[in-house]
Amino acid sequence: MTGFFKTIAKIFNFFLILVVSYLTPDQNFSLEKKKFFSTKYSEANLRNGPGTNHLILYKILHKGYPVLIMEEFENWKRITDYKNRSGWIANSQLSSSSYGIVIENNSVLFKFPTIQSKQIALLQKDVIFGIATCKPAWCKIKVNDLTGWIETKRFWGSKH
Repeated sequence: MTGFFKTIAKIFNFFLILVVSYLTPDQNFSLEKKKFFSTKYSEANLRNGPGTNHLILYKILHKGYPVLIMEEFENWKRITDYKNRSGWIANSQLSSSSYGIVIENNSVLFKFPTIQSKQIALLQKDVIFGIATCKPAWCKIKVNDLTGWIETKRFWGSKH
């Protein structure tokens, strides 16, 4: 009888490990590892399905608007934005250029990547900017004719 219980215990442990490994979140599932794109033109249609026969949910009216790729189907990508709006957009409307969007009013643009550095500007929510390079907590950006550093926690988008 003891051998029977040992066999049952081994089977139970095997299934327990299997279930735990299945339920453990994927460590690669972070925003930094996901694919960010941006809109290529100043107007892009977001649809409720992959194809021009699907309804337009809304229009993105900004070139460089950052979007996160959630799914791909043929020549279409299902995207979401920082406001959790989602829909399908044609690949031809997207660019791999790195852009971000400010998510807090009065986000400071610094001359160097430290909060002790000179403040260049205060950026308001929804300002879109190009990203030149990033460090772990900072990105060097260009917004209009200004170039400076912003903390990564102050914006949504690619933090390559």
